[in-house]
Amino acid sequence: MADYSYGLSHHLLPFFAGYRVAEITPQDVDRYKATKLAEGRLAGAQINKSLKLLAQILDVAIEYEITDRANPARGRRRRVKVSKPQRTWVEPEQLMALLDAASVTTRPVLATMAGAGLRVGEAVALNWRDVNLATGTLTVGQAKTDAGTGREVDLPGGLIEALSEWKATTSRSGPDDPVLITRTGSRQTVTNVDHRIKAGIKLANVELERAGIEPISDRVTPHSLRRTYASLRAAVGDHPVYVAEQLGHEDPAFTFRVYQRAVKRREKLSGEYRSAFDRALAWAAIGSVRSPSESADVDLLLVDGEAGRTT
Repeated sequence: MADYSYGLSHHLLPFFAGYRVAEITPQDVDRYKATKLAEGRLAGAQINKSLKLLAQILDVAIEYEITDRANPARGRRRRVKVSKPQRTWVEPEQLMALLDAASVTTRPVLATMAGAGLRVGEAVALNWRDVNLATGTLTVGQAKTDAGTGREVDLPGGLIEALSEWKATTSRSGPDDPVLITRTGSRQTVTNVDHRIKAGIKLANVELERAGIEPISDRVTPHSLRRTYASLRAAVGDHPVYVAEQLGHEDPAFTFRVYQRAVKRREKLSGEYRSAFDRALAWAAIGSVRSPSESADVDLLLVDGEAGRTT
């Protein structure tokens, strides 16, 4: 509501308040767009956001028969052309460099989000009683959606190994202790994780540059690792419906979009890109603990059609 109110009071109404709805033409919308560009207060994407709000308002006017003209704010030609945003997630071939560069206390956090697809809030809320390293599963107690709450997530071998090593070395490993802690021993926070991942990206990019691999965007957030998780699961052959369930998504549309891109990605890679990608797939293999240096023979990964899991 605050966002809509701001867009109306600061941008749309100062320009369109004197118009009758039925009088607004595509030329008027284009003049609004040009005015916003000339002001320089809004980026192209923000101008398009205000145009989307205008189009929604005019859709209601058409529905209520206040006007019978086509919606003048609809269509690509009414929008500002914006450059394609820099990739805002971590690709599989970048993941291991990020995990290797992370600090001792940050590595388990990033591994948990990338290996289990957890939201950052779900990850920092984990206690050791929620994690069963023997069966390779964890239970999510707090989630954003009903579909996510109480879900059981299958853990890849690389994450089982990382959490096993972490549990053996941390001073807090009791059932009611937090799995993920800061350097002072307190429970990790969402804000702290965001700061830590930024530091890890800077270090990881040094190694990625040496290997000739595209660096990780500085726009990546902890939430971006859910996209990484979906990409890994698609690349190893897991069914997208199964992946959506693991992510706690009620709608698998996001997973299908990632799946369509990820399943073909490895075929396009070669050299260091392919080696780094395969190292991540080996880390992500469910049901076995393998050395991260081992390469995954993805040609031998089969999909269990009933469970939607890699066998």
